[in-house]
Amino acid sequence: MTARTFVFIVCSLSGRVGKTMTARLLGDYYLASRRSFRGFDTDAHEPGFALRFPDRVAIADLNTIQGQMALIDPLLADDGVPKIVDLWHRTLEPFFALIDNTGFVTEALARGVEPVLLYVDDGTPRTEEVTARIAERYPDLRLILVENEIVDREATGESSVPQAARSFRIGKLDPTLRATIDEPGFSLSGFMLAPPPDMSIVLRAALRDWVWRIFSQFKSFELRMTLSETEHLG
Repeated sequence: MTARTFVFIVCSLSGRVGKTMTARLLGDYYLASRRSFRGFDTDAHEPGFALRFPDRVAIADLNTIQGQMALIDPLLADDGVPKIVDLWHRTLEPFFALIDNTGFVTEALARGVEPVLLYVDDGTPRTEEVTARIAERYPDLRLILVENEIVDREATGESSVPQAARSFRIGKLDPTLRATIDEPGFSLSGFMLAPPPDMSIVLRAALRDWVWRIFSQFKSFELRMTLSETEHLG
């Protein structure tokens, strides 16, 4: 029996809380590990994830049957290639209606595909309520909470979810580092594999430390999943 193919669905009820950044980091993690991934962006208006990876991320408009097929069908392929979905907050409800109508979670697990929901905490009390409802509604769907400290908590409020419940944490980012990674065409995986020789060594060290802390969490998740699969096999 081979390892399951991961399908990461990055979502939140709120916009501008770090969904695209989370999806981007996950994609760059795989590329920095010299592996591939296939991505999907459901924001047909401002497809930030697709712009970062134009050759790997497709835009899927969930308002059309064609767009729904373009998203769901590839996610069910047990081909060993991780899939990453950057779910626009305005398509959250239509997406869950779609997976209900298609029986996606049950079908995925039957095919050897492991759906993983990465819910990005928006710093409001409804995060706890929404994730609790999702966990109850989809008991077979693996749910991971993401805390993005890049987001200004003065605007969104403090997180209402206990620290122990958060599985992934994206640490705070110095404004100079943020400006660097926000530059069009800047690749985090490319930086990790071969930092630009003309970059300040101070900037290089700080950025590498920030990225590595995040990539280490993704790596730990993979190791836990591998161990769990091994124990399941006996």
